[in-house]
Amino acid sequence: MRKALFTLALLASAFTLPLTAHADTIDDFVLTGNGTTATFSLPASPPGNPFTCPPGNNACLPGSKTSFSVSTLVTTDGIPTEEGITFPTSLFSGGLLIGPPIERFLGPQLFAPDAANPTFLIGTFTLTLDDLSAPEILHYTLTITPETSTDPTPEPSTLLLFATGLAAGMIGLVSATRRRTRIDS
Repeated sequence: MRKALFTLALLASAFTLPLTAHADTIDDFVLTGNGTTATFSLPASPPGNPFTCPPGNNACLPGSKTSFSVSTLVTTDGIPTEEGITFPTSLFSGGLLIGPPIERFLGPQLFAPDAANPTFLIGTFTLTLDDLSAPEILHYTLTITPETSTDPTPEPSTLLLFATGLAAGMIGLVSATRRRTRIDS
């Protein structure tokens, strides 16, 4: 009975260890242009919190998910501030909005498939600052890259090998103790 229980426990650990070794991926964002650099990091697939068009709004399709928003620490030219960032769909010019005060950067949609389940696209994108008071059009570059992890995550096979060795050592100790009790009695 004990051998069957041990085998079952070992088999269960083989299936659960790979699940615990998974790490969330993070994307790094760098927005540069007009002598300014802003950086921030967000989960590669943030939870969608879509804004839905209210009924009767003629600017968008009724019930359509038009954007999602996040709040994060943005470092602009070395100065960190907590900012709200909205990512609209390409139906409404795409790009991103940072603020308050709101700065609107127009460009392509930066996520797929939709605002309810967003995953950021990796690459370099050209954005235009929507500033009517500027004498000329201001172009910015947004680069989205996956963050490189500095902390190594142990491979599931390494963890399984360690667990198997630990279990074998425990079995050896138990059987040595049993043998010793039999000899003494």
